[in-house]
Amino acid sequence: MSLIKIPLGSFLQSAVGSLAKRVLVSLGFGIISFASIAAALNAALGYAQTAYSGLPAFAAAFLGLAGVGYGLGIVAAALVFRASYLALPRLGSLIK
Repeated sequence: MSLIKIPLGSFLQSAVGSLAKRVLVSLGFGIISFASIAAALNAALGYAQTAYSGLPAFAAAFLGLAGVGYGLGIVAAALVFRASYLALPRLGSLIK
């Protein structure tokens, strides 16, 4: 019984060890690239929110009636989708 465990253990360590290392490295690069894109988008969205909240009351009311808030929300969602879509291949790539 111990003869079976030792070769099987060394085989699993050699086979799964390199696979686990590749998975962790590829996930690390993907997460770092996605985090940097997300940070840039959060900064841009924060700047837009600050600029929008700094408008005078009559201008904000007029833009609210025109639906500019919904339009900005759609644009922000499109930017987040695009960033996620571009980062998706990096998150799951195992073979280079």
